[in-house]
Amino acid sequence: VADGSDPSRIDLLRALEELKCAAEGLQAQVTASFAVSMRAHSEDRGVPAVRRDRGVAEQVALARRESPHRGRRHLGLARVLTRDLPHTHAALRAGRITEYRAGLVARETQCLTAPDRRAVDAQVAGDPNAFEAMGDQEIVAATQRAAYAADPEVFVARRAYAESQRHVSVRPPRTR
Repeated sequence: VADGSDPSRIDLLRALEELKCAAEGLQAQVTASFAVSMRAHSEDRGVPAVRRDRGVAEQVALARRESPHRGRRHLGLARVLTRDLPHTHAALRAGRITEYRAGLVARETQCLTAPDRRAVDAQVAGDPNAFEAMGDQEIVAATQRAAYAADPEVFVARRAYAESQRHVSVRPPRTR
């Protein structure tokens, strides 16, 4: 592995991580393109609109060796990145952020309209160097601040709804 020294191993790990992140960015682009193509095929065959996306997430999951649930998450993230978060997607494609961090931006902007989402994306991820330097918590905080500034009413309503859905439940212990 490299020249066998520890610094070269660390450099190789970094290069491999950047390559992995860039590959995930490309996977998102290919996934979104695949979904558009499958929708067009379904439309050409006369499939009702409500059923046109059926099976796409499962095919993505199978190709990525993931569960159907994870396939749906990958498909959703791919659509959001390619349609509404171009700066975040570009950072992922360049290997500057992880797919997880791209998902944080997507999650924190999900309540916004597409134009507001793009504005928040430009504000948070518009400077690739600053975006890459942020940690997970910093990305969440910066995205939340920008989302609140973009549409305070929707942001507050989303938080209130989330709080109203929280609950605690207790189950009796299992007996053998």
